[in-house]
Amino acid sequence: MTHPKRLMAWLTVVALSTTLVASPKQTPHSSKASSEEPFRSFRILDAKLTLLAHQQEALNAALNPGQGGSRSEATNSERRTAASSNMNSTAAGIVLVAGGLERLYQRRHQPFGVEMFRITRIKAQEVRRGVKAVAKAQTRSVLDLATKRLDERIVSLVVQFQAASGGYGAVRCSPDTWACCEPKRSKDLLQSEQVACMWGCVATAESCTGFLGPHIRRP
Repeated sequence: MTHPKRLMAWLTVVALSTTLVASPKQTPHSSKASSEEPFRSFRILDAKLTLLAHQQEALNAALNPGQGGSRSEATNSERRTAASSNMNSTAAGIVLVAGGLERLYQRRHQPFGVEMFRITRIKAQEVRRGVKAVAKAQTRSVLDLATKRLDERIVSLVVQFQAASGGYGAVRCSPDTWACCEPKRSKDLLQSEQVACMWGCVATAESCTGFLGPHIRRP
């Protein structure tokens, strides 16, 4: 049976995506790439979270072989190992991207951005630990508990990504202004959000109290 939280994670990630952008094999740390942040990284994270959801479904199918017809125990074990390995690799990629944004905002001396992406990185690391716990489970009761915790961690990671990126695609700033994610007040945070912000536009970089996005230059 598909756990409700796993289904929630799947539906939430699907709702995130509009256009998927594949992550390049190597990303040079150029000034041009940095000037497009964090929007460039948001597109990469969006694609990776969607991929993670698909891999989670594959893991679920491997953990519940009765849903996919009759297969040998060895085949199910191989599928479980492969699905776990794929999820772990994707989550590791999310850790790297979030960590890169964390370091970017350290260099820019924007503490709110550092905090936002530090939390995102930590939640992705928790997903990796959750995947490893599922892969190592030896009994059905331990497996069910590990799977439930993994579901919760994936939902938490998706919620935190939305807290940082929600609405960024709709921002339309005038030339010579900056995209800026202003912190939400604590009373405006949604359930499970530790920190969150709203994207808008500011006339000067100094007037952004959260963290900056791209500078919109004149054509």
